[in-house]
Amino acid sequence: MNFDEIKNKAMDLAEEHHEKVDQGVDAAAKAVAGKFGHEEQIESVADKIKDILPGG
Repeated sequence: MNFDEIKNKAMDLAEEHHEKVDQGVDAAAKAVAGKFGHEEQIESVADKIKDILPGG
């Protein structure tokens, strides 16, 4: 498998399971914000990540 095939498979899975991926991004953002603060900035980054991923 080459990189493009791996990337395409990952994007397909992200689209198919976008709700779980979004939950994971939110959970990670909450954990980082809890440890380091800066909640607004971290939430903004999490939203941008979810916008980039397919299915969002």
